[in-house]
Amino acid sequence: MAVENKTVDRKLFGRLGSRKTRTRIRRMPARFQSALMGTIRPWRRTIPLLGMLSLLQAFSPGCAFYSPSVSEQRDDSGRFEFRESAGRDGVVIGAPHGATERGANRLAKAISERTGAGLVVAYGFKSRRLSVTQPLVTSRPYPSEASGAFERVSVFREYRRMLRMAARGTLELYLGIRNTDEPELADRIEVATSGLTHEEARAVKESYLRIRDRMTDGNGGAKLALMIEPADRISWRTAGVKHHGVLLYAERGMNLRVPSSLHGKPLEAIYGEILGQWIDEVIGHLRENPLRLPQTRVRIMEWGRIELTRSRRRLAGVVVGAPHGSFDRNTAEMVKQISYLTGIASVVANGFTPTEAGGWRINVNRPTEKTFPSDGSELYSPRARQVYRAFRALVLEAAAGELTLYVDVHRYNTGSRIQVATVGIGRDEARILKTRYYEIRDRYLLGQPAVPAADFAIEPLEEVAMRASGAKSEGILSVARKGLHFELSSRTVFATAEARALYTRIIADLLVESLRTLLGGRLDATKALHREAAFTLHSNSLLTTFGR
Repeated sequence: MAVENKTVDRKLFGRLGSRKTRTRIRRMPARFQSALMGTIRPWRRTIPLLGMLSLLQAFSPGCAFYSPSVSEQRDDSGRFEFRESAGRDGVVIGAPHGATERGANRLAKAISERTGAGLVVAYGFKSRRLSVTQPLVTSRPYPSEASGAFERVSVFREYRRMLRMAARGTLELYLGIRNTDEPELADRIEVATSGLTHEEARAVKESYLRIRDRMTDGNGGAKLALMIEPADRISWRTAGVKHHGVLLYAERGMNLRVPSSLHGKPLEAIYGEILGQWIDEVIGHLRENPLRLPQTRVRIMEWGRIELTRSRRRLAGVVVGAPHGSFDRNTAEMVKQISYLTGIASVVANGFTPTEAGGWRINVNRPTEKTFPSDGSELYSPRARQVYRAFRALVLEAAAGELTLYVDVHRYNTGSRIQVATVGIGRDEARILKTRYYEIRDRYLLGQPAVPAADFAIEPLEEVAMRASGAKSEGILSVARKGLHFELSSRTVFATAEARALYTRIIADLLVESLRTLLGGRLDATKALHREAAFTLHSNSLLTTFGR
């Protein structure tokens, strides 16, 4: 915490505007107070105060002119403390359990003061079993008295409001700080993310390791590892926060879980500085992208988010999508991984479930919505049309021209087969896809007895139960020249994490090996337009990439 420099020119200091301005200067570190006075003393008669402060910020960008914290009580259940950003609008540091995780609280405040990011700390809600970072998740229509019931289990709506206030507008980047007491996690920091590509996650990790090694070499400091999604698999279960909570509504988000053993001298001081420097770099990296890495374009809507990642191989006309990335659990993560492995552009929708849409699921890939359970009937609505138009526009943008092939990925619970509804696919093409699927599946499942073998049914060779009629007649499949609508079984494909990982590779290989069959000469034409692309149609390259 900055302290007042007692040697400051009192007469000049008294002329520096309002009491609020003088308070802010008192909070600055002593060396910056001296720098301010030394810089402006010769020009005190001619330089306006605003210019003086701007001059100092340019002189010392590491010094944040932050506002005092403001506390807001919410009934008798808890309170929020927040501070607006100072020079880092759109960026907020959050500590959702300030009373019970005091180490995370101190760390969040230190990082906020170092970076100029906004700050929101919640106190007391956890002891009353009130969720802060996510709402009550439901898959059914809300009862008529829902608002009062939900208010007693979550203060997420108020937390979102505080985040917007601290960000001074759009929440571009949220950085949450949490503690963990689990002994097996004492040697690492885990980071759940939203809106980051694999390449960005790796770059962010390398930045942390570089700063950590520089700060700990020679002083015996512990070297905590960093595991970050989607580059690494983490043990932290964050589906609620990512698909319904704070990471859903931040354009980009990073939830850090640090071991409790870090909070104590001297580790806390060392890692406070390490994380402060690192997050300062992360903010600049994600905003400016100096390495020109693939980035995700995010469209935030009232009921969810839609993410677009362009083709890493400059392959035009082909898109893989997950329109029900939250409702069809794990399909969002699967499609992002398929996009990374294959280089195919992806469009993923998260949210839009009964939790966000008042008991209805907005279908996203067609202009309708429905309740669950239901008789299958769907309702047209202005918001469903709005969401579908946004999804369709991003799919076409991802295609970078005509939508030659669109692949939709879904999950269902009533069978064990992979079912593929199709558009523009002939019997010969379907037969080739089916044959290739079994060849690839058997190759991957060799020596994997614990992973169930899913059978494969595809139109027009066979009848499928999930025919995607709405998407074909008035949805995204009506826009594509050719379309594959995958329905993946919870019983086989998503039976375990290991099964999900293997079937992700299987489907990625199937798409890569089938592109020439499905696109014919169009693939050659696309490659001619982008000669620098090195799009390899061999499954071995996927294995190498996945293992990195």
